[in-house]
Amino acid sequence: MTRHKTAVIGLGNDLMADDGAALHAIRLLEKKLKGIAVDLIEARTCGMNLLHQFQDREKIIFIDSGNCGIPSGKFKRFRRDEVNSLKTNRGHSLHEFDLIGFLDYAKKINMSESIDIVIYCIQAKEIKPEEKLSPIVEKGLPGLVEQVADEIIKGFKNN
Repeated sequence: MTRHKTAVIGLGNDLMADDGAALHAIRLLEKKLKGIAVDLIEARTCGMNLLHQFQDREKIIFIDSGNCGIPSGKFKRFRRDEVNSLKTNRGHSLHEFDLIGFLDYAKKINMSESIDIVIYCIQAKEIKPEEKLSPIVEKGLPGLVEQVADEIIKGFKNN
C-alpha cells in the first residue's frame, strides 16, 4: 500500500455517541475524496501507535471531538500552538494522552517538526454509551467534512 504525503486521522470512539464524530467524518471523506492521494485513517484513540503515521508525511489533519469551547455541533480549525489541553493528568500511560499531549510528545522526540499539522475539533454534546451521534453534532458534520475536503483539494492545487 502506498503511503501518501497527506493524511487525515480521525480520533474517537464510535460507541460513545459524539466521541465518534471524527470517525464518521473519515467515512464521509472516503466518499468525497475518492481518487485523491490522501490517507484517511480511523485511528480511534490517540496512542503511541500513531507515531508511525508521521513517517514520510508532509501534512496531517487530525479530526477529534471534545470540548472546544464553542456551541455543540460547531467545529474549529487550529494549529497545535493555538490551544492548550484541559487534561491535567499527564502521566506516561497511553490512556493518559490526549491529542495535545500526543503532539507535544511527538515534537519532543522530533517526529513532527517538518510536518504541517492541523487540528479540527467538533464540539461534542453527548459522550455516553451510544452508537449514534447527537442530532446537533450529526447536523454539524457535513460542514466539517466540506471544510477538510476543501483544504485537502486546495493543497493539491497549490502544489
